[in-house]
Amino acid sequence: MSADDALARFASATSQHLTEPLPGGVAIRHVDAAEWHAVVDPLWNETLERPGLELAPLFTPAQAAGFRDLDEIIAGRLQHRMLFEAGGDVVGGYWGQQDTFARYYMTVTVFRPAWRGRGLYRELLERVTAAVAASGFRELHSRHRADNNAILVPKLRAGWVISAFEVAPKWGLTVHLRKYLVDGLAEAHEYRIDGSRVAELRRRGLDLE
Repeated sequence: MSADDALARFASATSQHLTEPLPGGVAIRHVDAAEWHAVVDPLWNETLERPGLELAPLFTPAQAAGFRDLDEIIAGRLQHRMLFEAGGDVVGGYWGQQDTFARYYMTVTVFRPAWRGRGLYRELLERVTAAVAASGFRELHSRHRADNNAILVPKLRAGWVISAFEVAPKWGLTVHLRKYLVDGLAEAHEYRIDGSRVAELRRRGLDLE
């Protein structure tokens, strides 16, 4: 197995799970980072009920330049950038990307208000999960405002679990979620919560006291 194998798996899984239209004939179009930001950033800002803090004034020009240099080092990670279109108009967008430790980070999902409540996010979540699993990742993760029930509820119902809470400077209180794609990791998560799943984990070869 090699990096080329990983690239091939990712491309195949994307083609299989993330190309067909979403419910209601919403087309999926994969785009590059420049087009995605040009289209989705304004949409994201328009639809936020409570915008986060703009932190740029906190950084000196030298610090900001250093952040961009660091980001360039990891710019080649595997990722999905998609626009959702209906009748020639963009109705939403999605960005998800490779993270460390074989994790996949669901970074941004946004739909115009008129297109919410139609099952689009639930369908997208199923497809992204299938594509990520077929690509060989071991888990997905994401973070959301603690009051963002429109996202938290579907994910928790789909088997995601709460992994952490964080007070983020930009957004305030956020909830970190994970979806384990390996049964043993899900069992280990439960073990860390309440000590359960000991027998299963021992059968899998873990040395537990």
